[in-house]
Amino acid sequence: MAARRRLYAGALIIATLAIGPIETSTGDASGRTAPQPVDLTVMTFNIWYGATVTHGLDEVVHGIREAGADVVGLQEPYARIRRIAKELGYHASPRMHLLSRFPILEPAGSNGDWAYLLLAPGEVAAIANTHLTCCPYTPYRIVNRGFDRAEAVAQERRTRLDQIRDHLSALEPLLFAGVPTFFTGDFNAPSHRDWTPAAVRARGLPYTMRWPVSLAMEAAGFRDSYREVFPDPVADPGFTWTAGYPAPYVYPWEVFDRIDFVWAAGPVETTGSTIIGESRANADIAIRPYPSDHRAVASSFIITPALMPVSVVAEGESARLGLPLRARFHAEGPGDHVILTATGSTTPLADLPAGPGPDGTVAFDTTQLEQGAYDVVLLDATDSELSRDTVVLIADDQLPVLTVADPTLAGDQRLEVSWAFAPGNRFDWLAVFRAGVSAKDGPYKAWRYTEARIDGSSTIGPGARGPASWPLPAGRYEVRLCLDDSYRCRGSAPFRVLG
Repeated sequence: MAARRRLYAGALIIATLAIGPIETSTGDASGRTAPQPVDLTVMTFNIWYGATVTHGLDEVVHGIREAGADVVGLQEPYARIRRIAKELGYHASPRMHLLSRFPILEPAGSNGDWAYLLLAPGEVAAIANTHLTCCPYTPYRIVNRGFDRAEAVAQERRTRLDQIRDHLSALEPLLFAGVPTFFTGDFNAPSHRDWTPAAVRARGLPYTMRWPVSLAMEAAGFRDSYREVFPDPVADPGFTWTAGYPAPYVYPWEVFDRIDFVWAAGPVETTGSTIIGESRANADIAIRPYPSDHRAVASSFIITPALMPVSVVAEGESARLGLPLRARFHAEGPGDHVILTATGSTTPLADLPAGPGPDGTVAFDTTQLEQGAYDVVLLDATDSELSRDTVVLIADDQLPVLTVADPTLAGDQRLEVSWAFAPGNRFDWLAVFRAGVSAKDGPYKAWRYTEARIDGSSTIGPGARGPASWPLPAGRYEVRLCLDDSYRCRGSAPFRVLG
C-alpha cells in the first residue's frame, strides 16, 4: 500500500516579521507535475457514544490500526476525536468528525459539508461524512410493525432522503469537477442492492425495496465500495447493524442490515473492502472486546488526486493562542504572498512571500496576539485578493463563554443566546435546563445545535426542539453549551422566566 503513497514534505524557510518569526515550507520549485496514483484506505466507524458505554477508546484505536485506515469518518465521537487522533498520530477535524494521516483542509465555503485531504503538495481528494437520523428506523417498521412498501418509502423520503439531499447538493461542484470524493457515514438506511429478490428470499424479508438514500447516492455519481468488491448480497451480506449492544448481545427481534458505507466517486478504483467487528464469524477483522454496536467498514482504493485550487486554508477552525498559526496554500504565481489580519481589519499584522514554489505552509507567531478571529489572506503580486480563510485563536485555559441578551423573559419572548470560544465540534448544542439541575438528574427543556460555530448566536423559542412547550413555566433556568451530542457541558448563562 505504501508503494504509491507520497507523503507531504518540503524545505523550510525562516523569515522574521513585525510580530515574530515565521516558517514557510514549500513544495517543488520546478512547478507542478501530473498527480501520481495514491493508495488510500478509507474507513467509516460509529463508535457508540464515544465508546463511553463499552471498554473505552483503546479498542477504537486498535480497530483503526488493524484496518490500516488512512482516513476515518467517525460517528458519535462525543467530543473525543482529538484524543483518538493523538493516540494515532493523525490529523483531526472536530467539525467534520474526521481523522486522517494526511492534513485535513476545510476551505472557506465548505461549511463543514466536505473537506480536502492534502495527499501531496498541491494534490487533493475530497471527503464528506454524515450520521443520518436514526429514528424512526424503517427496517424495524417493515419487519416488526408490518409497514407496507409505500409507507416505508414515504418515511425514508421525509427523513433521511431530505437530509442526504443537502449533503449531495454541497458536493455537486466537486463531483462536476472530477475531484476524487469519498462519503463515509452511518446512513441508518440499507441499500437497494441488499434488498434484491434473492436476498429478500434468503433473509425472509417481506418484499424488495428500492431504498431512496442509496438510490440518491448512486444518482449523484457515488459507488458503494463494499458492493463493488462483493456484489452478491446473499453470499456476502456485509451486515454492519448490529454487532450487539453491547456485543455480542442481540435482541431476538433485531433486524440485521448494512447501513454503514464508504462511498466513492470520480477517478477512484476500489481494490478491497473489509468489515471490522466483534468476531470472525461476522467480520474480516475481529476486535475483542468490541467497542461499538456498529461494525465498521474499511475500503481500499487507488485514486488519482485532483490539483488543489488557488487558495489558502488555515489548519483548523480554531488554533491555540501562543502556538504557531499554520495555513496551507496553493499560490498562483511569482510575487504571491500571505498576510495575517484581524477579522474585519485591512491592516496586515504579518506578511510572508509564498516562496519559490506554488505549494507550501506558512506559520505565524501568535505570542503577541489576543484571542479572537483572524484572517489568513492569499494576495497576488498586485495585492489583489486570491483567497481568504478565518480562524479563531483561543487561549489554552479559555472555557466557552455564553451570554443571553435578556436574562428575564416574559410571555412568549424568545431566548437570544450568544457564545464565544466554543470547541467547534460537529454536534455541539445549546440546552436549556432548570437552574442547578444536572443533566443526569433532570431532562433538558429545549435545545438546538450551534452548527459547529466557534463564535455565534442563536435563538430558542416557539418550535424549539425538546420536550417542553414554549413559553417555559415560570422559574429559573440556565442555557448550557454541551459537547458534541453528549451531556458534558462547558459554560452556561442563567435566565429567568416570569409567571
